[in-house]
Amino acid sequence: MKVGIFYHPDFAREGIDILRERIVPGFEGLKHLIGSGQAAVYTPVITEDAIRLLRSIHTPSLILDVKREGEYENAILSASGVVEAAECLQTGELDLAFCFVGAAGHHASRDRCWGFCFFNDVAMAVMRLRELGMKRIMIVDVDPHFGDGTRDLLGDDPDVIHVNFHSGFIDNENPQWNNYDYGIVGADDSVFMSRVSQVLERPWSFDLLILIFGHDSHRLDYGAFNLSEDSYSFLGRKIRSLAVGKPVLMVLSGGANPEVARRAIPDLITSFIESR
Repeated sequence: MKVGIFYHPDFAREGIDILRERIVPGFEGLKHLIGSGQAAVYTPVITEDAIRLLRSIHTPSLILDVKREGEYENAILSASGVVEAAECLQTGELDLAFCFVGAAGHHASRDRCWGFCFFNDVAMAVMRLRELGMKRIMIVDVDPHFGDGTRDLLGDDPDVIHVNFHSGFIDNENPQWNNYDYGIVGADDSVFMSRVSQVLERPWSFDLLILIFGHDSHRLDYGAFNLSEDSYSFLGRKIRSLAVGKPVLMVLSGGANPEVARRAIPDLITSFIESR
């Protein structure tokens, strides 16, 4: 299996304050995979393609606001890494890509952003994949905060399956537009594993899978789930079984606790690689 870890030191130095402390510990937790040759490190750079995609996804006023806040370089570097990872998966250079980021993306809609998100990296990656000829994409978002920005940008696209496991109370399925939302507020490992299994074991059809992963779902982090590392190992195995023979893009989202990141990120990736 060809695995790429997309990481830049600037994510820890210049990233949004509440998120950046988890970057180095999360990366250090992957040193065993990198040192053994099971994963390669990719250092993203800001590209003209990413800037072009950014301008097609977001309004000029939002981009200007992000620049005024001093977050533009951090946010576009993060999004550039996600776009590059998607390209590597589409060409077959990689089978699995995990993207560290200095700012998250799933709360960024066309003309507004919030919640430590500035530019919607996943929506930019989907647009790039479409340019490269990939049609049907499945997004599974397990960050406990609802991915409203992703839904705003991609929810009307019948070739994007968008599944949210969120910390609300309401389930909502719209098969016509491939939008599926499952409220599991306060979920522990048992509830999380049961609900994820129930949903992901359906016969989904897609060409590439994107997992939006936030370890703010951990019981020691700030989200409204109550999970342990067992859920992340389970999730890695479940995503592997769902995406047999298909490329997988994992994008880091929420989470602030450095020690949680040190364990959760390796557990997710290692379980994916090692499962059969």
